Amino acid sequence: MTTPATAEDHEKATAKEYGQYVAKEAIEIGGARAFNAGDPVPASSVESGAVDRSQVVGSNTKTAAAVTSEKG
Repeated sequence: MTTPATAEDHEKATAKEYGQYVAKEAIEIGGARAFNAGDPVPASSVESGAVDRSQVVGSNTKTAAAVTSEKG
């Protein structure tokens, strides 16, 4: 990944990284809580296998909306 050149580029990169997945449940990595249900999960964590795909839903799904609304 390259460093974004402008603040706008940084915002777009952050939205892309954190805007794809939402945790369906509490997720632990290495025995420590990493994400709570409804938290955005970085795409790189899912793609690398650090977070199993079964633990997340796409952020644009009805399930994500339901999990997020339960959170807050």
